[in-house]
Amino acid sequence: MAANNLVNTKAELIAALVQRELLESASLVSCVGDYSSLAMKGFNQVSIPKLSSFTVQDRAFGAPASESSPLTDSKDTIDLNKNKIVLFGYDSHDEMQSSIDYMANAISRAARAHGRQVNSDIITEWEAVADLSVNGATPADITVSDILDMREKLISNFADMSTVKFIVAADQEKVLLGLPEFSRYDYRGGGASPIVNGTIGFVYGIPCILNQQLKAQQAFMVAPEGSGIAFQKAPAVAEDTDLRYGTGGKQVAVDQLYGVNGLQLGEGDAAAGKSPLICKLTD
Repeated sequence: MAANNLVNTKAELIAALVQRELLESASLVSCVGDYSSLAMKGFNQVSIPKLSSFTVQDRAFGAPASESSPLTDSKDTIDLNKNKIVLFGYDSHDEMQSSIDYMANAISRAARAHGRQVNSDIITEWEAVADLSVNGATPADITVSDILDMREKLISNFADMSTVKFIVAADQEKVLLGLPEFSRYDYRGGGASPIVNGTIGFVYGIPCILNQQLKAQQAFMVAPEGSGIAFQKAPAVAEDTDLRYGTGGKQVAVDQLYGVNGLQLGEGDAAAGKSPLICKLTD
């Protein structure tokens, strides 16, 4: 029997671990547009072009049409200004006497911390650019009317409803599960229950995602076109000798460089600086 040939180096395996752990913990990345392909070397900002549309004329028979108004060219931008790092050292003697693989565990936790930071940055941006706040400045739990208002807002601004997602805090998931519209399928006129294995699957056809990083009495309904993220430097890890921790001591860095911003700002019926494709319930 031939021996296995391990073609991946330790560094490659660790890098794969970092990226896998970060993407699994950065669950909200799937709810925004990914413009990483535009974040090339030498740029500190990503630009996403926007063009206006034409207005159709009703031309009388035998009469010439007038030239349509020219398209206006504008853009949204994503500043690549989130330079995030986790830096830690460890003592080689502690590593020697540890019953766990300290290095792998520490790097894995650093990657998950980065993932939570990405989520936090996305939530902060949603809070800032949401054009509809269904409860204004008064904290309140989500209601069926709130969900329908959010859905109407996105539909009226031509969101692709097949990509829209509803993200809720833990306390708001509890509220949703207590609403008969979601716990009893007979309210919907038959068909399968939206609750499978104790979790919410869909809310009026929209996937519902629980995220524990949202604050109490907080929820968002978003279309991916309403916000974007761009990774200029993918999550990476490197280590160096640190003799302060002994002859085998190490210092390890896990870092990444990216930007997050709202998109389609001021478009449709949205106010300036707001996205018509992001709605919120916030405390």
